[in-house]
Amino acid sequence: MSDTTGAVLVTGAGSGIGRNLTGQLLEQGTPVAACDLNLGDLPGINNPDLTTFQLDTRDKAALANAVDETIGRYGTIKGMSATAGIFRPKPFFDISVDDWDEHFAINLKAVLFSCQAVLPHMIENRRGSIVLWSSGLGRSPQPRTAQYAATKGGVLGLMRTLALEAAPHNVRVNAISPGIADTPMPHAVMPAGTMEDRAKDNPMGRIGTAEDMANAAMFLLSDDASYTTGQDFRVNGGISLF
Repeated sequence: MSDTTGAVLVTGAGSGIGRNLTGQLLEQGTPVAACDLNLGDLPGINNPDLTTFQLDTRDKAALANAVDETIGRYGTIKGMSATAGIFRPKPFFDISVDDWDEHFAINLKAVLFSCQAVLPHMIENRRGSIVLWSSGLGRSPQPRTAQYAATKGGVLGLMRTLALEAAPHNVRVNAISPGIADTPMPHAVMPAGTMEDRAKDNPMGRIGTAEDMANAAMFLLSDDASYTTGQDFRVNGGISLF
């Protein structure tokens, strides 16, 4: 990211991809507003470029307050990564209403709230980059992933529509669709052997890392991607090509 003026708001910043992205942004001198229910080690970091917000992304008012405080502290918000999400696979007939509603509330509705929180400021400044997080399962689902795949397909629809509406204001909106990555989310629901098998099946011979995924976000948030909007970046080692 060539221009480090202005902050980036990162949801799901306490672990996994969001934590790695937060670290990369701070390393290059970009202020970060890090949001998560569980902030992990972030509150212990003594860095004036880091402000943490312990919040639930389903709380629209809390997100608005975080945006206002971030603008007051750093002057502007130039980027946002809506990284927060859940993945709790179940057989289709075992999916309860609560399972369905929780996935949609966190993986899709909260993404809408995050975009609505930052977009007015970006439009006013005629500058901004929003990165949403879908999944390879949003295009190519597997058994036991119906509620997750449905939300991640929804993220792609939201991204494309918002990209068209925001483009006249010089605000870019893109999505990243990771393949399986070595992060806490898949480790929580998959045995180690499954992860090893996925690595063997991948053309690159490994599964992705949080850094692989965050690297893609760093590009999309940067001025190097100034003519890139409405795109779904599939970071998967070649396991899916279309």
